[in-house]
Amino acid sequence: MPRKEKPAAPRTTLTERAYHSIKRAILLGTIGEGTFLSEREIRRTLGIGRTPFREACNRLHNEQFLEVVPHRGYFVRELSFRAVHDLFEVRLVLEGAIAELAAIRAKPEQLKDLEAAEKLILACTDSSDDYENVVKRNSDFHLCLARMTQNRELVELARRILEHTERLSYLEYRGAGYKKQITRRLHGPILEAIRKRDPAAARGAVLNDITEAQMLTSGVPAELAPVKRPYLSRERAHTSDD
Repeated sequence: MPRKEKPAAPRTTLTERAYHSIKRAILLGTIGEGTFLSEREIRRTLGIGRTPFREACNRLHNEQFLEVVPHRGYFVRELSFRAVHDLFEVRLVLEGAIAELAAIRAKPEQLKDLEAAEKLILACTDSSDDYENVVKRNSDFHLCLARMTQNRELVELARRILEHTERLSYLEYRGAGYKKQITRRLHGPILEAIRKRDPAAARGAVLNDITEAQMLTSGVPAELAPVKRPYLSRERAHTSDD
């Protein structure tokens, strides 16, 4: 009786595997900025064909991780100073609003999730070289805050922007290392503000966390860091000064 051939893996599974593998390599810096992807090498390593590879790359292109050059292929998009500035500006606007809503809407079980996420970050040892774990746990902490808003669109927006800033977080930890006391100093006030249901304090604590990350990552001097007034109020203030 002839043996039945093992069915081929579904294309969606192969595409997902390629997508996550390439994205992880970009985030970790294994594939550096401005580097063209080696289609042959990636396909051989992952055991996939041309279609899953290109579907994965097209998805990463749509998410702005990759750029396309006709007749040459895909390369990792470089993060300019302007791009870094724009990413942090979006985080300040988005996560400031998230923090305020989280302080108002958080459910008791979600506060426990946030506390658990914080404990996982603090479980990482100082000067840990496991940057991937540290960055992932930090993103999880901020996503816990987003879920407290009870707004799915805000959660998805936060997820997308955090994925892009993860590349910057790896640079930050490689340069300065992971320091538990810094995480405790920055995240502690966020937790306390959520517990007290204080929207203004929650917003201020989150902005302080993001601003410090921006200074460590891009070297922005403290005197040029964003002030803690509501973003739109700052914009109006600048306009009135002109």
